[in-house]
Order: sequence, then C-alpha cells, then structure tokens
Amino acid sequence: MTPTDDTAEVTEQDVLKAFDYETTVDAPMLTVAEIADALAEHFDIEVGSEVIRCRLREMESDELVASEDSEDATVEWTALVGPRLSDEVLADVEAVESELERGETVSLDELTDDLKD
Repeated sequence: MTPTDDTAEVTEQDVLKAFDYETTVDAPMLTVAEIADALAEHFDIEVGSEVIRCRLREMESDELVASEDSEDATVEWTALVGPRLSDEVLADVEAVESELERGETVSLDELTDDLKD
C-alpha cells in the first residue's frame, strides 16, 4: 500500500514497534495518544494524532491492526501482527534454522550466548 503524503511520516513498522514496546498480553490495546507517546519516547518520532489515526485506518484495512470502541468512546487499537525483525536478528534466526536443518544441535547456553553477541 502506498502511504498518503500525511502518513509517510510514520511507517507501519514504526506503529507496530510502538505496540511491541507498550503492550502486554494482559493489556494489548493502545489509544492514538499512547501510540504517539511511544513513538516519541522510543523512536524520537513526533507526529500528530491525525497522522497516526490515518496510518492506523490504512493498517486496519490491511488487517495489520484492529480497533475497538471503549466504554468512554475512546478508540483503542491492537496489533494483529508483529514488527519485522531487523536484518541482524533475521540473519541470526536463519543461521540457527540452517544449523537445525543440517541436524546440528545447539545447546541452550550456546544459543543464548550467540544471541547476546
């Protein structure tokens, strides 16, 4: 999907990462204001509420997020997918998968040490 000029300021991945930082299994919903705060705090992205709202609507039509009206008429949002892995993390995951496909095993300690590096 091609973003509109207004929503180009914040990407789908930015929004999904905000959910990743701010939600839990017990509290999976965020308001637009909470997403704006998370973007500013964690990623130094300052965008207005309307830009975020427009991006969320686009993402909802692509089934990446879902919305729900709360009792106080505030719309809350939840992510239906996670953010993409960074290139470095993806390379680590693929390396481990490759080792496992070849029948090589890795101890949990080794795996933990590899992921820390």
